[in-house]
Amino acid sequence: MKTGRLIFGALGAAALLAGGSVAALRLGAGEPDPAELEAKWVDGPSRFVEVDGVRMHVREEGPEDAPVVVLLHGSIVNLHEWDDVAPILAKSFRVVRFDWSPYGMTGVDPSGVYSTPRSAELMDKLMKQLGHDKFAVVATSNGANVGLEFNRAYPGHTTAMAFSILPLERPSQTRKVDWRLKWMLQFHNAVLPNWRSHAFWRLVLEDTTPPGFEPTERMVDQIYDMNNRPGALARQAQYIQANVKLFQTQDVGAVAEAVTVPVLIQWCTYDDVISQGANASVDRFTNTEVKMIEYPDLGHFPMWENPEKFGGDLKTWLETATAPRKAEPEPEDTAQEAAPTA
Repeated sequence: MKTGRLIFGALGAAALLAGGSVAALRLGAGEPDPAELEAKWVDGPSRFVEVDGVRMHVREEGPEDAPVVVLLHGSIVNLHEWDDVAPILAKSFRVVRFDWSPYGMTGVDPSGVYSTPRSAELMDKLMKQLGHDKFAVVATSNGANVGLEFNRAYPGHTTAMAFSILPLERPSQTRKVDWRLKWMLQFHNAVLPNWRSHAFWRLVLEDTTPPGFEPTERMVDQIYDMNNRPGALARQAQYIQANVKLFQTQDVGAVAEAVTVPVLIQWCTYDDVISQGANASVDRFTNTEVKMIEYPDLGHFPMWENPEKFGGDLKTWLETATAPRKAEPEPEDTAQEAAPTA
């Protein structure tokens, strides 16, 4: 017990040295400058679109006349999670990405509601505002919940759906978490609840990816920068709590039964964040066909761990799943008039 307290104290001291004094951080010293953040992360084709009072960070790439594919990121991250896969898809598709509320550079929701249904509602209004009526949905982690709820609540828009991390049940409550991450989280919750260090976020990525994968500085920076925006962690906590309540009171996975379009599941075997297995996930989609591709060496962030393989397989499937279907030939009328009798 004494050793544990000493190690915990050492971790706390290291966090203080890395991030400045607790007093300064509690007063907002760790909050990034908004203008600098926008210059850094709202670049290239990115822009802001106001949707139902929410300033949403949106990015569109690829041919304007190509089939549309929407990419939904997971929790703690943002649209830049897809940076390595979007260029692969943009060769054949119009790729739409956005930071779904409450994540990334998307702003505060004046409704004060942060939940999967609200995120799906904002998605519906955004896509209408962008002028996209039909599109494939590609989603990972909690983005999959948003995509599935969108498909259920606003039917008739999705043409195909692809998932990597697919939480149809509440995420595992028994998975082994790195002890350093547990202690760092205790420290932050007790002392700096509205701020997390670079070291914390790097360890989160390392704890959910295969051995040998090294998160880049850009990966860590985007999470650090956007999650330390004023109020960001509190809004995310509200969203997660709403999700927990749904999992406790409803059969959340039943939403998969509303899917009638082609489905791809890119199952990443190394990931242990979700609870259900591959076959259990496939069985949830009772009203459509599911194609499964398994990756034994990929974890919670396959689009970062091996974007060429993951993105290439996704592109190949999307090209088939979204291809215009040929009309069924009408049956020929083989009936012949009876020959007149003499």
